[in-house]
Amino acid sequence: MTAQQLRTMRLVSLCTAVLTLVVYLSTLTHVHTFDALSYILDVSRKPWQQLFHPHHLAYGPFGAMIASLSQTDTATALQLANAVAGSIGSGLLFATVYRRWHRVDVALLAAFSCAFSYAYWYYAVEVEVYTLATLCIIAVLWLAMDPAPARVRWRVGLAVALAGAVLFHQTNALLAIPLVVRAWPDLRAGGIARRGWLIAGAGGVAIVVLAYAWVMGIVSGFTTYSAAHQWLFDYVDSGWWGGRATLTDIRDGLADTVAAGWGGYLAVATVVLSALSYWSTRTRLEQPWLVVWMVTYGVFFSWWEPDNIEFWIATTPIAVMFLVAPLAQVARTDRRVLIAFALLLTSFAVNLTAIRVRGDAQTDLQRRIALAVAEASQPADLVLVPDGLQELYLPYYQHREHFLSVNAAIAAQGSWEAGCASIQESILQTHRAGAAVLLASDFLTPSETMQQRYGLSPQAVSDCVADILPLLEDVPMPAGVPAHTRLPNAGALLSSDRWAVLTGTPLGWMWGNATPQPADAGWQLGVSLDPSITTPILDRAMPKRVVMTIAATGTADRRGQLFVATALNQFDEAHAVAWTYGEGRQTIAIELGQISALPSRLIQLRIDPVADGAGGSVTLYGISLEYK
Repeated sequence: MTAQQLRTMRLVSLCTAVLTLVVYLSTLTHVHTFDALSYILDVSRKPWQQLFHPHHLAYGPFGAMIASLSQTDTATALQLANAVAGSIGSGLLFATVYRRWHRVDVALLAAFSCAFSYAYWYYAVEVEVYTLATLCIIAVLWLAMDPAPARVRWRVGLAVALAGAVLFHQTNALLAIPLVVRAWPDLRAGGIARRGWLIAGAGGVAIVVLAYAWVMGIVSGFTTYSAAHQWLFDYVDSGWWGGRATLTDIRDGLADTVAAGWGGYLAVATVVLSALSYWSTRTRLEQPWLVVWMVTYGVFFSWWEPDNIEFWIATTPIAVMFLVAPLAQVARTDRRVLIAFALLLTSFAVNLTAIRVRGDAQTDLQRRIALAVAEASQPADLVLVPDGLQELYLPYYQHREHFLSVNAAIAAQGSWEAGCASIQESILQTHRAGAAVLLASDFLTPSETMQQRYGLSPQAVSDCVADILPLLEDVPMPAGVPAHTRLPNAGALLSSDRWAVLTGTPLGWMWGNATPQPADAGWQLGVSLDPSITTPILDRAMPKRVVMTIAATGTADRRGQLFVATALNQFDEAHAVAWTYGEGRQTIAIELGQISALPSRLIQLRIDPVADGAGGSVTLYGISLEYK
């Protein structure tokens, strides 16, 4: 390049980056993806030693560093970092294209087509790994397009860019394939050129290997191969990715990468314009190694998860270079160039609207759901949520930590059977603690992916929570928010006569020295020496009396006692009332006014169905509270 061209490249590259940054800063999203909220919560809560994800090793600690240096909240700090990275990538792509063809218009077309494509733009204003990884990819492109393997600075730059691309997203190890093709003539020729490529490649590999070794051996302290292997491949082996691609998935992924909604039409129009321009100008396809690059990434991501736009971002800079190449052969005023800019402006307008709408917190249904759930529950309540964003919205926006989904239960326990058991245990422990359970209607309908992967039907989920379904009450929700039901806390169930007639063990009750037995009605227990049954935490206003329908069969002792707790699990004789069994089933109304110094709140009840002796059985047919 001439000195004038160099000055032009630098100035317009800077202007391109600044203009892109201004647009990005004005469109920062306020509605985050699942992954974005995961990163934000991790960086906000975890020490840096726990932020290393095997598939984007550098992003967690990078985010922690940015957040620690920032004077704003974690989400905004990470978004600003992405916006800056995305705008630098735009400027560097301009420089790459300008250096190739010395055309400002063509370079601007390439830079802005990439910067304002939907996928690149959206992830540049979100909290995600892909923008930083793509910046490193563009740096690799800049260096490899005009190699200078004899120069130390070039070797170091390529090694760092390669390592950065892989450390920000592991799939960029695929770069090795096109780079070998690019370097092949120099590798065959030998000499300083071959040495330069080998040093750069070895340097990049060394940085990556040393980083992983340090994290696994020093930070995480893995001492066995199996531990390291599980950390490295557990995410990949989860079964969520790879092998399920369809042509529809590929079409949708590529279309949405270009533009939201109109992407397919704009992509077809752009490709047709470029193809006709290739044909009319007799332009040869840009360097073969770039073709290999596109094919390598295209084949892999078409298999991996083709409908996910985040994976196609890495191919966008290369794609726009192919698309603008023939336009560099025609005049600046050629109608094909003008049509290309018209398509760019159309894409910009479409994506600007889409990104503003998607990023508007006022229209975020998930945030409305999280707020409604928080207002309808207490912090100690368990919320059974559908798989997805509510698992992150509740802790991030409403500071609620007690929730569970089918996906989370299976992921934690390893199978649906164990996951179901953990859901049941969580419900039980929540109820025993005196809290309620809120159940989203969507919880009972696992996603199509979950159904396919685990063979899990909605009926299986309903069966898992069948014990609580008859006790659920509708919860009023704002318009547009999916239906929710509530399992009231134990105190509410008892005071509203929900246990006045029992057909089995009342939820959350505990027993000692007794064995539940099958019965046609009521709750029957075989009793041993000094049996007891204890309610969950009730925390209700103190009633005047407790009414029980009960029967003792074949017991050595015909006396029972009811204890009122003075504190959690604190029972004594001074706060007990005794009764004597008659023959058969009987209803006993125990006046609590008999107890001196009766607490103001009913914390718990304990029933000793047999005061002394062992043998026989006791059946509790129902229990309720009376306040008048």
